[in-house]
Order: sequence, then structure tokens, then C-alpha cells
Amino acid sequence: MAADSNPARGTFIAALATVARRITALLGMAVIVGLLLILIWRVYLHHQSRVPPEEPAVVRLGSRAT
Repeated sequence: MAADSNPARGTFIAALATVARRITALLGMAVIVGLLLILIWRVYLHHQSRVPPEEPAVVRLGSRAT
């Protein structure tokens, strides 16, 4: 049973697990940032296609006394 225990191998496996966890976290953050950029781009396109830029806006003042 003592021959099955190898501290160097266990340390190596633990180091690989740590590196894998960090790589997975980095990929997850990259995916989240990518999705955020896609969302921002879609909102930008949505606002660009709805109202022509030269069309004046209609503003109603609700606090104005009549």
C-alpha cells in the first residue's frame, strides 16, 4: 500500500487540476465578455434601425400648466 502512495505524482495531479480550473475560469470569463459584446451590438443595431437620425423627437412637457 505504501508503494501506491507517491507524493510527487499526487502533487503533479493537483497542479494539473489547478491549471485546468484556471483555464476553465478564463474561458468562462471570455464567454461572458463575448456574450456581453454581442448583446451591446444587438441593442445598438436595434436602436439604429428604429428611428432615422434626422427625424425630430416629439417631447411632451407634463408639468406645463394649461
